[in-house]
Amino acid sequence: MDGAPRSTFASRLGRITLSDFRKLGTTRKFTAGDQLFMEGDAPGNVFLVESGSIKVYMISPAGTELILGFRGAGDLLCETSALEGIPRSTCGTGRVDGEVTEVSRSAFRSFIRRHPEAMAHVFSVIRDRLRDSDQERLSYASESVAARVSRKLASWAAMYGSPEPGGKVVIRGFSRRELAQSVAAAEKSVDEVLVALRAAGLISTGRLQIVMNDPHRLLSWPLAQP
Repeated sequence: MDGAPRSTFASRLGRITLSDFRKLGTTRKFTAGDQLFMEGDAPGNVFLVESGSIKVYMISPAGTELILGFRGAGDLLCETSALEGIPRSTCGTGRVDGEVTEVSRSAFRSFIRRHPEAMAHVFSVIRDRLRDSDQERLSYASESVAARVSRKLASWAAMYGSPEPGGKVVIRGFSRRELAQSVAAAEKSVDEVLVALRAAGLISTGRLQIVMNDPHRLLSWPLAQP
């Protein structure tokens, strides 16, 4: 938890270039539960998140959701599909009410041609997501459920947490099901880890709320869970 602001596509673009990008699209509202795009869809519009939060996920052959992340203000979505002309590889559903600027595939490609520097920022977005994906795959193969849960909580604390007195950090609005889907584990296994973390005094939990009593200790917690 270094407190550094999260870098997004919008934050990397200059103010004028970002304004030019927004002029190409249409801003529309979405609510929690709205389906913005589906895995397997034909290449189409790209989305710049202006506010709120979007859950990005994949669906396994068994029908299980695997959450890849939550995208917020400044994040760009569906750029790879639009650039390469390939079907979309993920699903996106509104998680917290907000707005997106939706830009057509043809307008996005024209924008990239007119602003070559923007292509570098798109590549940075893709690179960061590939790096995160590689780290997640390594985690699934080499870490216990306990390790994955504690690492994910520490990550959420850094990205979404609100400081509390005494060095505590609270994250709100995340369900245990979403936590389980984010670490590719059964909800029962995740519940067992949360019980152990509470017993160790590292967290306390409430309805859609987790308080990290010492976020830094989460990553060094003795992970004896299977």
